Amino acid sequence: MTITRRDFLNGTALTIAAGLGPAALLRAADADAATAAYPPALTGLRGNHAGTFTLAHSLAREGAAYPTVLAQEAYDLVVVGGGLSGLAAAWFYRRKFGPKARILILDNHDDFGGHAKRNEFTVRGRKLVTYGGSADMPASAAGNAAVRTLLGGLGLDATRAPALAQTPFAALGMGRAVFFDADHFGQDRFVPGDPFAALIDARVGTPPGGGTARPALDTIGAHLDAAPLGAADRAALLRLAGADGGIAGTATRTADAAGAASPGLASGAVDYLAGMAPADRAAYLARTRYATFLRERAGVGLGGLRFLRSRSNDAYALDADGISVAEAISIGLPAGAGMPAPALDQRLGKSPASRLWFPDGNASLARLLVRDLVPGVASSAGKPEDIGRAAFDASFDYGRLDREGNAVRIRLEATAIAVEPDTRITRVTYGWRGNLHRVEAQHVVLAGYNMMIPFIFPSLPAPQKEALRAEVKAPMIYTKVALDHWRAFAALKAWRIHAPAMAYTDLWLERPVAGSLSAAATPDDPAVLHMLYVPTVPDSGMSVRERFRAGRALLLGTPYDDLERGIRAQLDRMLGPAGFASRDVVRGITVNRWAHGYSYMSGTLSPDDAALQTALAQAGKGLGNVRIANSDSAGSPSLTAAVEQAWRAVDGLAAIG
Repeated sequence: MTITRRDFLNGTALTIAAGLGPAALLRAADADAATAAYPPALTGLRGNHAGTFTLAHSLAREGAAYPTVLAQEAYDLVVVGGGLSGLAAAWFYRRKFGPKARILILDNHDDFGGHAKRNEFTVRGRKLVTYGGSADMPASAAGNAAVRTLLGGLGLDATRAPALAQTPFAALGMGRAVFFDADHFGQDRFVPGDPFAALIDARVGTPPGGGTARPALDTIGAHLDAAPLGAADRAALLRLAGADGGIAGTATRTADAAGAASPGLASGAVDYLAGMAPADRAAYLARTRYATFLRERAGVGLGGLRFLRSRSNDAYALDADGISVAEAISIGLPAGAGMPAPALDQRLGKSPASRLWFPDGNASLARLLVRDLVPGVASSAGKPEDIGRAAFDASFDYGRLDREGNAVRIRLEATAIAVEPDTRITRVTYGWRGNLHRVEAQHVVLAGYNMMIPFIFPSLPAPQKEALRAEVKAPMIYTKVALDHWRAFAALKAWRIHAPAMAYTDLWLERPVAGSLSAAATPDDPAVLHMLYVPTVPDSGMSVRERFRAGRALLLGTPYDDLERGIRAQLDRMLGPAGFASRDVVRGITVNRWAHGYSYMSGTLSPDDAALQTALAQAGKGLGNVRIANSDSAGSPSLTAAVEQAWRAVDGLAAIG
């Protein structure tokens, strides 16, 4: 990959200068390293883009050492990481220690919010706004004291989601569809409907107002008959779908091994673990991969496995070979009779029961926090009683984030490389615009990736460092495509498409933004297409950590040009028969590459995960006046975890006399 000028200034130059004095470092500074005036409007490669990880990788991968510099600033609190957890920690700190507390927030990206990024496009004079990462509010958020306190303090009701615009898709007869690609299924085939997704939604329960009825078995059978799958796989999948939920007495058609229609298989639910003792059954569900269960117990062949394998990508960033049967059941995937009812894991960052509160996802929450922490940074837009809309509509002046005289300063493109606690103060060294800088603080909250903390905080006890390094984050890409129109989707009668074995396994048109921004009410209007890519390393048999590391290497090693070509090629292949041509329809692409995405969730497939959460709780206590926040510490990628960990970290800090 080409090393950009920003990449050089944010790390490479410092590596070269590691043995030089302050004067040489000063000469390395360059005013041109300042970020663009408004980062959300930047397109191309975002998320973990060039320049955000160079210094961190020099520490973790190369063991680079940097010279000591003198501290030039002092604060009550330094927060390392400007994501939701870091911003919430600053907010809770002011609530505890008073609004005059001086706080510096450091973040290695060119925008605040961490994974809660905002993407913007302008197409034919219309502003299209969407999320680049953290999007949903978990169903359990309203029951969490930290979340209720934070949202209430910002003027939001944790029990009531802001009203979002209705989509025009149902009125146009548009629904779901599945695209089977020739590379994995023998032929390219677009099949309307997606009853397996509807089955999942019906079992788990969708957000209020979005309930889905359980599909009839004849609907599932008709869908499978249209799919390029072998007769045995169609029969096995229909048995699996029919058995689940115990649809007793329903007359239906199934295919026998020869492909002939035969009635009545669903008249009795199939228990694939019949005769297994309850304790053994529970152990089997916890310790067996879902793909193994499908293959060995449900009789699903290779084609059927490919059909089902990526249904868990959005929830876990893992395919059917990377999750247990119990984890599959928890998000509504079918497993037959005699199984526990779906019970969503509250650690999930995204699930069928989570909901989108704002069109730009949790970026609006980050904007609310910044607006509260740094007065004057945002214009006052919208009605006072509609605080969520006001945050969404407001314009932000990034030049005001880090001004002398602000009680709270947010310093972007600043990567912490050393945290050194002393008796009464802690010193934090960071790289910023080609220079090394050092600040002193009474308190420090580390709210960045847990796996980096052992490298920047070497005095932490070894057991705590070991636990933090085990938090290998899940890689993924959220690609946003600005479309001039969405006529092809309307022609195909599909607003959401599942492509089970392609790079981007899930694509959907996003809802229009009501009010002053855009109104995608007809297929002739501009819209944003969301595309999900999770490099799951299918059929590898790797452990979760091995999968995440391999996927991360793949994402970081793929140039943007290759990613863009792949995006356009997949869209042209899937939508071309409906008249879509990317060269004519695509008006902008933002690839939100999260090489370090979802927080690692301990599971039962990895024996060494059993004590991980206890070790993380101990590690989060930090050392001296340093505490550790971030959702990683909760073993959960959810917004609830990010906020709760910030609350806990600040609660553990004591005033210094």
